[in-house]
Parts: sequence; C-alpha cells; structure tokens
Amino acid sequence: MLDLKKVAKQIKEDGLYTFIYNEMKEITGKGELSEEEVLHLLTKEPKFLQDYKTLNTQSEISNIQIAYQEIYDDDPPECKKLKQKINEYREELIRLEPFENKPDNMLYALWIGSAVIFLIFVIHNLVVLYTFWYEKYPAAVYASYIVVIILGYLYYRKRIQQHYLNHTKFKNIEEKVKLLIETGKKTKCLKKIYI
Repeated sequence: MLDLKKVAKQIKEDGLYTFIYNEMKEITGKGELSEEEVLHLLTKEPKFLQDYKTLNTQSEISNIQIAYQEIYDDDPPECKKLKQKINEYREELIRLEPFENKPDNMLYALWIGSAVIFLIFVIHNLVVLYTFWYEKYPAAVYASYIVVIILGYLYYRKRIQQHYLNHTKFKNIEEKVKLLIETGKKTKCLKKIYI
C-alpha cells in the first residue's frame, strides 16, 4: 500500500535508496532521471518496487503508507463508515506487514534447524556428562534425537502454514482497502490518502 509518487521522490532524493536510483540510471543510460522517469520505471520494472520494499523492511520502515483517516462530525454517514473501515484495515495491514510476501522456506528451515541442532547438542552433552546412557540405553538416546528432529519438522510445517494464512489474509485486506480507497476518491470522502 504505497504512494508510488512518494516512492519515486524518495528513490530520487533520499540517500537510503541510492543503489536503486543508480541501477535505474544504469538501465536507462542517463546521468539523471526525473521523478516521472523514476515513476515510470517503478511501474514498468516490478524489481525496483520490490527492492524498495525489501530495503524498507530491513531498515524497519513500514511499507503501509495509508494515512489514518480523521472522522469529523460533519462527515456524511457513508464517509464515516468508509473512513472507519479504512482505519481498521490499516491497523490490520500494519500488524500483518511481515507476512506481505510468501514465506521464505529456507529462512524458516535455517532458523528452526539451528534450534533443533542446538537441542540435540544439549541433550548429547547432558547424557555424556551426567549419565552412562550411551553404554546402557543407546536406543533411548538416539530416539530422543529423532523425537527432537520430528518435533522440529512439525513446528517448521506449522510456521509455514501460519505464514501462508497470514499472507492470504494480508492480500485480501489489501484488495479491500484498494476498493475502499477507490470508492473514497469517487465519493470525495477522502482528502488525504497516503502519509
């Protein structure tokens, strides 16, 4: 939920996005680009918009640029309802923003796999240092490793499924907000849409 005109201005003027701007200049073969040219490249090449979003996420900057809609007493009832719905959805989008993209399976596998290996290492050290289970009950020790691995895999699957559910929810709300914004523009209920 980005204001592409604002994005184009930031890419052109803000030092944080210099590498994106330089890449755009390299593609066009120009020394400098106007905001309109940057805007055109953002719509033509989705990679630049994705790079912008990724950089914002890494810098802990929100990609939800929808403004909070002030509700006034003299607003017509349909405008109040529309603004209230946009505000509700805005909060939900901000909460679900980490799930904007589909899950990175490797990232989850690495994170959960590291925890599983650490647990196996801890179990191994406890058994070696404080018991004689490797000599007396080796099957039980190795079975505990297998249990930890299975639990890690089940947790991995659960996290991926949760991410997909939240991703789907984010995309559905995003579409609803786009429709509400279009309705707000047509009915002139919204004065300021983006931050």
